[in-house]
Amino acid sequence: MRRRQCAFTLAEVVLSIFLLGVVAVVFGALFPTGQRLSGSAKWRAAALALAERRMEAIKFIGYGNLTYDGLRAYGLIDASPNTPPFSFTNTDDATRESPARMLPNGQGQIVVEDVAWDVRRVIVRVSWRELNGRTNRVELRTLVTNL
Repeated sequence: MRRRQCAFTLAEVVLSIFLLGVVAVVFGALFPTGQRLSGSAKWRAAALALAERRMEAIKFIGYGNLTYDGLRAYGLIDASPNTPPFSFTNTDDATRESPARMLPNGQGQIVVEDVAWDVRRVIVRVSWRELNGRTNRVELRTLVTNL
C-alpha cells in the first residue's frame, strides 16, 4: 500500500506567493495615504490648540484692551500691521507660541469688529500650508462685551 505524502504542490506555492504579493502591494499603497492623513490631523490639532489659547488670552484681557495698543501690550500680536486684521504669525513675545514656529508656513490673524454698542466680535484665524500645497485654516469666533 502506498502512503500519501503531505506536501504542497508547485501550483499552490506559486498561488500563495502571488496572493502575498498582492496583499503587500495593497498595504504599500495605503501606507502613504495613512501617513498624509495622520500628518494633516496633527497640524489641525496644533492649529486648533494655538487658536484656542490665543482666544482665551483675548477673553482674559477684556473689552478695553481689544485695540492695537492693548493687544500689542499683552504680546498677542505682531508689530505690524497696526490695523485689523492684526497678525500674530511671528509674535515678538518669546513666551507665546507662534504659528510660524508650530506649523508649516503657519500664519495667524486676529480680527476685531464692533458689532453693537459695547459688543465686539473677535475672530482668531490660524492657517498653514500642507506638504501637498493645500492651505487649511482653523477659525474661532466669540463676542466680548464691556461689562
